[in-house]
Amino acid sequence: MIAKIKPLLLAGCCLFSCFARTQPAAILEHIGSAEVYMPDESVPVMQKPLPYELPASGIVSSSGTDRPLFTVPVKRGKLNGIWQSWYSNRVVCDSGRLVNNLPDGAWIFRNEEGEILSVRHYSADKFFRITNEMQHYHPKRSFYYLAALYQKNKRLALRYLDAAYSFPISGTRKPVLSLQELAEANTGSGIPYQPVFLQGVHEGLYMNYFSGGLVKDSGMYKDGMKSGKWIHRDTAQTGWFQGAYKHGLPVKEWKHFDQDGRLLEVLHYDHSGRLHWRKKINRQPNR
Repeated sequence: MIAKIKPLLLAGCCLFSCFARTQPAAILEHIGSAEVYMPDESVPVMQKPLPYELPASGIVSSSGTDRPLFTVPVKRGKLNGIWQSWYSNRVVCDSGRLVNNLPDGAWIFRNEEGEILSVRHYSADKFFRITNEMQHYHPKRSFYYLAALYQKNKRLALRYLDAAYSFPISGTRKPVLSLQELAEANTGSGIPYQPVFLQGVHEGLYMNYFSGGLVKDSGMYKDGMKSGKWIHRDTAQTGWFQGAYKHGLPVKEWKHFDQDGRLLEVLHYDHSGRLHWRKKINRQPNR
């Protein structure tokens, strides 16, 4: 059952109630972060090159017949600055800051009506620090759980860094080879969203919304993994699950509520994220 939970839950019950039908209006005000750690150039960085052809520097942009399509600054041959793309009705499709091809700060994706569907927060600084530690790991000098996980399961650890983990694509979508193709595909109809970046480390608030503003998933990431209290809804017509994560795994007590907030069942996970026991709450029918 908890496989359905895709466990995603909120940083506190109050956060769910506050955001249940509202969307953050000023998230982009805090889009940047402080200085970004850069590893020694002699150390190979586990960063995928982007497939797009980019100039050495300047502003890369494109416009349709009656609207801007996308714009992004390029420095030293990499995406550095605020990315934005627009639908044909001039509503912003996606926006966020990039540092050396990596997302840094808030990244927001909207539908054509302007409703926020996804909010992610990333840290380019943490990406460089974590990947550097992955390559130079020492158990007595380890700061990041992902670096330790990499020593045991490289594929799983690298999955947490992939953009497809952050924005899963249901179905198939052919690779794009230019920023123009990417923006046109994202702002077209019925095509799964794909961000301009290929990798990133989650750090901070993570939220998904149903169309109409109801929160689908909400919680926090720390060092690239789910951490603390989260909530998750499967559909806009059903209840929600609420519980906590540690190092990306569900732990201890989780609760399942119906749409009216009545407790349906309690689930308990062990320290390794395995379901230990569950108990359904039997309610007497109203008379």
